[in-house]
Amino acid sequence: MIVDFTATHDLYHASIFRYCLSKCRDRAVGQDLTQETFLRFWICLQRKEQILNTRAFLYRIAHNLFIDHVRRKKEASLDQLLETGFEPTIDPWQKTFSHLDAEKPLQKLVMMRSPYRQVLHRRFILGLAPREIASMTGETTNTISVRIFRGLKVLRLLLEDDRGVRVA
Repeated sequence: MIVDFTATHDLYHASIFRYCLSKCRDRAVGQDLTQETFLRFWICLQRKEQILNTRAFLYRIAHNLFIDHVRRKKEASLDQLLETGFEPTIDPWQKTFSHLDAEKPLQKLVMMRSPYRQVLHRRFILGLAPREIASMTGETTNTISVRIFRGLKVLRLLLEDDRGVRVA
C-alpha cells in the first residue's frame, strides 16, 4: 500500500495535534510532539516499512512520543523549590483522615487471639522483620510468616465484619 505523506499530513495533522495537546496540556509541547510524530512517520515511509493502518500508526507514534516526553521531563528537586519560596505544608484534613484510617485496624487488633495480635503488632507497629520476630520468640521464620499471613486474614475479616465479634 502506497501512502501519500502530504495527503496523510493534511488529513490527520489536526487530530494528532489535539491528541498531543490533550495529553500534555501545553500548546508548544503539543506542537513539538505533533511535528515529531510526522517526522517519524516520514522516516518510516522512506524506509518503506509496511503500515497497515496509517491512523493507528500515527496515534501510536504520538502516544510513544508523549511517554518519552514524560520520562525525560525532570521534576524540580525540593531544594530548588524551597529556594524559589515553596513551603511544603501538611494538610490537616489528610492527617486527620490518616489517623482515623489507622485507628480502626488498631481497635480490631485488640480483639484477636494473642499469637496473631503479637506478631502483627511486632511486624507492622514495631516494624520488625519476620526473621527478627522469629529470633525474639524462638520460632522459625516460616512459622512467623504464616502467622502474619493468617493474622492479616483474620484482621481483614474483622474489618469487613464491623460487628465486633471476637475471633477465637
